Amino acid sequence: MKDVLAAKLAGLGSREEKYNAAREFLQELILQIMDRQGYFANLAFVGGTALRVLYDLPRFSEDLDFCLVKKDGFRFDRLLAALKRELGLNGFDVEASADKKEKNVLGEFIRFKGLLFDLGLTSHKAEKLFIKLEIDANPPAGYLTEISLVNKNFLFKVRSYDLPSLFAAKLHAFLFRQYAKGRDYYDLLWFLARKTPVNCALLSAAAEQTEGGRFNLDANALKALLREKIAQTDFHKILNDVAPFLSDRAEREYFKKDYFLTAIEKGLA
Repeated sequence: MKDVLAAKLAGLGSREEKYNAAREFLQELILQIMDRQGYFANLAFVGGTALRVLYDLPRFSEDLDFCLVKKDGFRFDRLLAALKRELGLNGFDVEASADKKEKNVLGEFIRFKGLLFDLGLTSHKAEKLFIKLEIDANPPAGYLTEISLVNKNFLFKVRSYDLPSLFAAKLHAFLFRQYAKGRDYYDLLWFLARKTPVNCALLSAAAEQTEGGRFNLDANALKALLREKIAQTDFHKILNDVAPFLSDRAEREYFKKDYFLTAIEKGLA
């Protein structure tokens, strides 16, 4: 499998392009393994990588994020052990272990040892490529899921939140994350340009879970919160944060306050 990955990278130009392509190849291999091991009976794929894999979001993403939608029979340590075993059978030397107690958010890095050196992407043998798995073990109520078939680097099926629920989860991160993240801004524009409906029940439940109190986030309340957030944004900092993940550098142009305010007015019904 490592030879297949090397051949895929051969036609690419910069180190950055090759690194992003290698990470996506491995992300999709992990998803295929999870499918074949039956883990999407318990988990729903969410986040920016889900948008990239399922909807061709035109930016790169780092992590694999999931929500635990069925707790019965799920063990995080068994998932990591299965990934380590199956990735090893595919020719990759990996580290992955769950040493921590079960928490509301389960997270661990899959560490690919020696791969960057073998692919000619670093001169340091000890440098590792990391892919983080993160699972919300107590997701808020109101989500809807669907099954999708993917055929890019690998053929597999995946359970994910539906698009309005993915939008609600992204809006929750955008509005209530303790720090500004450039990828949240990019994804917000993407959803708004598609005029994606919002699963307001999920968004309100998520806000109540993290912020306390009662929320009824309809379109008007949501627009007001988004305008306030945009007014406080340092777009120079946001652009610097998101720039490494843009597949098209020309998209840097859109990281301006006026573009976002216009998109909010036109993109939310």
